[in-house]
Amino acid sequence: MRQIVILLTGLILLQLIGSRQVLAQGRYVVGMVVDQANQNGVDRVTVTNKRTTQRVRTNAAGRFFITALPNDSLIATSQTHFRMGIRWDGSENPVIIIGKLPYTVDRTYDLAEVTVKAKRYEEVKREIQQLLAEPTASRKVTGEQAFDRVADGAGITLLYEMFSKEAKGRRKAAVLAQEYRRQRLANERMRLLVDQATDLKGVDVDYFVEFCDFPDEDVLEASDYDLINGIQQRLILYKSGRRSSRLKADPGQ
Repeated sequence: MRQIVILLTGLILLQLIGSRQVLAQGRYVVGMVVDQANQNGVDRVTVTNKRTTQRVRTNAAGRFFITALPNDSLIATSQTHFRMGIRWDGSENPVIIIGKLPYTVDRTYDLAEVTVKAKRYEEVKREIQQLLAEPTASRKVTGEQAFDRVADGAGITLLYEMFSKEAKGRRKAAVLAQEYRRQRLANERMRLLVDQATDLKGVDVDYFVEFCDFPDEDVLEASDYDLINGIQQRLILYKSGRRSSRLKADPGQ
């Protein structure tokens, strides 16, 4: 009888957790990123909900799946297209239209001579693989995690500890630590590749990395070839005197 009461209490907590998560995160949205010129879906575009910082990737058809609330800013970034965003009005199937970067049209690069052999670079790549293999840290306890604790026989006291101020503090610290590692490793990988794939040195490397404005997720997950290709393409704009690689500012700014 006592176990039944505990299980029912746990299920009620799960419902409350789920309701609070829905209110905080919004509802599921299926959108699409299309090319401005041909109206085709664009593959491998990163779409970010600016409010929640949730990041997702489009599929081969240009579709993405994200949670959002009305008036959230959805930002699309890609190595082949200009950065663009919309303020979602709550309508079904939002569409983000992005223009292709002019220097990517029918242009190929021979990267055979660019070989990254630095010992530190290999160490960074190993750290990145370890980071990507880790579970994503979260400030919130998911319904699945709470259900697992109930299934394991956790009592009300243990369930309460999951939502205590101390537990929330630990989760927040874990999220910040993971975000810092992602930013540090993404920046270090970019700097090492820029140093080997371009003729930039010293402070120019810092300026150029900032100019590239690649999302950390893309820098961490991209292959050496794709990332070096993107760097060389951005270098054309950088040396032409452009101050920014963006087409327009984010919506609402």
